[in-house]
Amino acid sequence: MVEEFLTEIPLGIKPTPSISMHCDCQAIIAIAKNKSFNSKNQHIQLRYDVVKQLLKNKIISIDYVKSEMNLANPLTKLLGRKIILETSRGIRLMLK
Repeated sequence: MVEEFLTEIPLGIKPTPSISMHCDCQAIIAIAKNKSFNSKNQHIQLRYDVVKQLLKNKIISIDYVKSEMNLANPLTKLLGRKIILETSRGIRLMLK
């Protein structure tokens, strides 16, 4: 009875947009989008395979963003005060 009820529910699954991954390294973007795998990159093969699968299934997209405009940079890199203040506003982080 429950199975019959569940089969009658219209699922209407809407396609979800891919998650945009911002990267400030064009070389990494080229490696991720490249069809072939270079044996020089074997130390990243597992991560490469996962990223390739996510790109293929359109779960993620990788977009280039200038380093100064990358909102994650204040959390990962040493930057000047001006860039930190600008990007911190972008992620709504309040600095005193």
